[in-house]
Amino acid sequence: MGLAVALFGLTALALAMLLAPLCVGRRSPESREAYNLAVYRDQLAEIERDLARGVLAAEHAEAARAEIARRILALKPAEGEAGPTGHARGLKAHAPAGPLAPRAAAIVAILLLPLAAGIVYWQLGSPSLPDQPFAERAAADTPPAAANPAAIDMDKALARLRAHLKEHPEDLTGWLLLARAELNLDRYQEAAEAYRHAADLSGQRADISGDWGEAQVLAAGGTVTPAAKEAFAAALRDPETAPRSRYYLALAQMQEGKVKSALQAWVDLAAEAPADADWLPLVRQRIAEAAGVLGVDPATLKGATAGPADAPGDGAVAAAAKAALGAFPEERRAMILAMVGKLASRLESQPDDVEGWARLGRSYMVLNQPEKAKEAYARAVKLKPEDPQLTHALAEASAAASGKTGAVAPSAKEPQ
Repeated sequence: MGLAVALFGLTALALAMLLAPLCVGRRSPESREAYNLAVYRDQLAEIERDLARGVLAAEHAEAARAEIARRILALKPAEGEAGPTGHARGLKAHAPAGPLAPRAAAIVAILLLPLAAGIVYWQLGSPSLPDQPFAERAAADTPPAAANPAAIDMDKALARLRAHLKEHPEDLTGWLLLARAELNLDRYQEAAEAYRHAADLSGQRADISGDWGEAQVLAAGGTVTPAAKEAFAAALRDPETAPRSRYYLALAQMQEGKVKSALQAWVDLAAEAPADADWLPLVRQRIAEAAGVLGVDPATLKGATAGPADAPGDGAVAAAAKAALGAFPEERRAMILAMVGKLASRLESQPDDVEGWARLGRSYMVLNQPEKAKEAYARAVKLKPEDPQLTHALAEASAAASGKTGAVAPSAKEPQ
């Protein structure tokens, strides 16, 4: 009811604004000649005042009067009789707004307009439709996922990528892009298949094998399949991705009923992990679950290779980010940066740690900082110049720092 009253009031206001100019007379516009006539009269009066005060000679006053009279005579006679301020004799206060017939037609049209709008709405609209809150309208207007343009564009892009890989199956970068895209779309089976191609093309590169194994676990609903175990075993060759593989291999033992072995593996992993590792809470949760099954107190368990909390184990600097399950990219990068800073600080006080400099170089490559990686590898090569792996890693970092493409990151190389 309130809405109807408001609409009626707005309609009445609009009609009043349209009808007022037609019903009320309007003042006729003043002509330019009438304004000029008033100006000339003021000039004549000014001449008389100047002549009376003696500031204007009689002959000059006469010449000025003659010039002004000439200008007045040049005005149109019909318009020269009216002045702008009431000085003129023919000025009319109001003039008619126009012929009566057009004004009457306009008034009738304006009055009939709301009636016509109401009739059209009654025929085509929905006057009995109930109110719908804005939140419900917004939800109804939201397109489904299948009709989402962004999703359609992604599907088109993936279709083009698949067509490209069909023609160029040797494109390792293409398979990795496809695998990561499928993983982001929760298409785990397709992601695992793409990672399989990438792993084969890379010669079972350790980090790609780890990604392949994780995709297989996701595709199997959390079960570590035999094929996934083989992939994680291959990924153990890379110290930086080893923590993730060790976690899943322990999970496989747990699923096979080897609870004690799984518990010890997770305890060892937790003992070697940095204190701020993002994936450490998950490992501790698994330790608590396995300890509960065995009926032991987790606080009494000790890792076989436990070390100081401020001295990260092999590859722990960048492994935390890659092993962080479900972590967002920003969280992973922040975690790597914090751990790299700790490792760099430790190496300043322990400059003879060859493996530490190598780990720092690999971590900087993960962070896409090849200049710093080159410096770290240079320190390692200086300490151990006969090591071909370090020499090759330094060459790769130098190539990346100089902007050359086609080089494989040192962290992707398999140890001999």
